[in-house]
Amino acid sequence: MPSLEDVRLSELMKPTDRQRQAFRATDTHRFTLYGGAGGGGKSYFLRWWCLRQLLKLYAETGTYGIRVGLFSMDYPTLTDRQISRINIEFPEWLGSLRKTQSDGFNFQLLPEFGGGTIALRNLDQPSKYRSAEFAAIAVEELTENSKDTFDDLRFRLRWPGVDRPCFVGATNPGGVGHHWVKDFWIDKKFPKELQPFREEFAYVPAMVLDNPHITTDYYQDLLSLPDAKRRALAEGDWSIPEGQYFTNFERHERRIHPAVLAPIIKPWWPKWMSMDWGFKHATSVHWHTTGDVSPEEALTFGRVISTPKKFVYTYREHIALLSQDGTDEEDLGRRLVKLSGSDKVSRFFLSSDAFGKKSSQHTPAEMIGSVVRGGGLSLPEMADMTPGSRVVGWRFMYQLIQNDQWLISEACPEALNAVPALQYDKDGNIEDILKTDHLYDDIGDELRYGLQGMLNSAAKPFSFQLQEKVTQAFQSGGATAAHMTHLKMMDQRKKKERFGRQYF
Repeated sequence: MPSLEDVRLSELMKPTDRQRQAFRATDTHRFTLYGGAGGGGKSYFLRWWCLRQLLKLYAETGTYGIRVGLFSMDYPTLTDRQISRINIEFPEWLGSLRKTQSDGFNFQLLPEFGGGTIALRNLDQPSKYRSAEFAAIAVEELTENSKDTFDDLRFRLRWPGVDRPCFVGATNPGGVGHHWVKDFWIDKKFPKELQPFREEFAYVPAMVLDNPHITTDYYQDLLSLPDAKRRALAEGDWSIPEGQYFTNFERHERRIHPAVLAPIIKPWWPKWMSMDWGFKHATSVHWHTTGDVSPEEALTFGRVISTPKKFVYTYREHIALLSQDGTDEEDLGRRLVKLSGSDKVSRFFLSSDAFGKKSSQHTPAEMIGSVVRGGGLSLPEMADMTPGSRVVGWRFMYQLIQNDQWLISEACPEALNAVPALQYDKDGNIEDILKTDHLYDDIGDELRYGLQGMLNSAAKPFSFQLQEKVTQAFQSGGATAAHMTHLKMMDQRKKKERFGRQYF
């Protein structure tokens, strides 16, 4: 019978070089992601890592009966990817797979190896582990879970005698949790509560060709997938999630440098704002403008046109975290006035939840409005939330991109990140975008409010129509043409008002 000193997991599992790299990362970091392309041996790595942790922690601490958790998203996946494989791969002289009525499936090490346990669990209801404790946690297909699930699980990382309990995730790009996983491990963007742990996160990319057991046929099958899936599963590309809605959005084509954009935007162009309000979740705000661009101006951002063309620009961004920053809606209003500077903001589209009564005497919309009105900005108006407006708005945005009419300033990095990250709702209305609890969902909604509300309304405000027509007349015929257009439109409006009084 082998002793603990005789156990050499590398001889039992024969890890690839990339899996060895992932093992080393878990020794120096508390939160490790082994992820990327399909076929990289991620499920295999997780179960052997759990076994390694039990043996390693027992050897280091002498603590008997340590428990680690290996989680899959549901019971069929747990059975197929882990339970059935453990039964085949783990040697009987180390321990055995057991199932009890009270504790489900576990792999139990023999006493001479520390008597530790790998608890095999599913995440269909993460709340059922509220009282559980684990010295280490491994999660398969981490992107199939919300950030709330991650927070719940890392709260369970505690075990007497173990000073640094670790978390390991393995996953492909895509899924409902794609954005927060990408934020933490790929982009190193953390919420306030995780900032102190930013150096504890490590990412080890899993690639198809790292696995010597993958056949040429399997790899060719991955390469034959549709573009977004191919880039995610064959190349481990995190930039395009599976199910991407705006498949026509290419970042390098949609972005424009602020220095290039500044001389293009004219003082007389209409400018407007859109905002998705939140107190506990982020508040996102963007400024937009639109106008005709000459062929010479278009060349400065790589467009070749023969006649003037109307473009829409999203040119300024503000992301606020009111509850974390200790600020309120009036503070936010003052910030918006300051950021707007000399811009004459003609309309301000605000999410409908800001118009509902909250804990204070006034609604968030009223509190913001009382400040921005004094600062010379337009009062907030409720964004269109009528049935069907979401789908219509997404299609309108898609068409703006398709027609090469919408560009986003590099001064708006979160907007540039958010639009290509939005995914269609494959389990609900496939024409709609999947609702998530991520910042990108808020930004997507907010951009839709602004672009659809200003540019795709059935009836634009007369002041906007007047400004638009007078501007066009000035550009084509000078001041006289602009003046005549102004007089004509005002005369038509008076006639319309008289007609209305006569017949209604």
